[in-house]
Amino acid sequence: MTRSRHAVRIAVAAAGAMLTAACSLPVTIPLGPMNGEPELITGSIDIPEETVEEQGIADRVGTQAWAALRGALVSAAERGEDGQAFSWKTDNAGVEGTVTTVDAFFDADGAVCRRLAITAVAYARADSFVADACRRDGGGWNVKPSEQTRR
Repeated sequence: MTRSRHAVRIAVAAAGAMLTAACSLPVTIPLGPMNGEPELITGSIDIPEETVEEQGIADRVGTQAWAALRGALVSAAERGEDGQAFSWKTDNAGVEGTVTTVDAFFDADGAVCRRLAITAVAYARADSFVADACRRDGGGWNVKPSEQTRR
């Protein structure tokens, strides 16, 4: 077991013990301020491909849209508060949408994950789905369609 996973498991056990002992401490992940308008992320933001390892998301939205969506996804996963929307837009492919943080959770391996609601609109055709982004050891995110919620 890696050192970071061990630390996460200890933190989860401690949080569970506090909640079991009737402590009323809220458990939140502070990830940044929420403002009224979604932050716009365009395809011009350079997010290295190795930052996000995806399973089926790029196929669903298209290669050009994935380049722009990836930036909004990383922003939402790393600093979005629950309910905060991040807009994304391709530079020239006519595709745009939002990534909205839904909640945070730990996966079976103890990795920190974010559930994200994703929308994409291209030429009057809209698609929406939910994805889970889980933090990888050493940084970056593994992203795949969510098993919990299908939209």
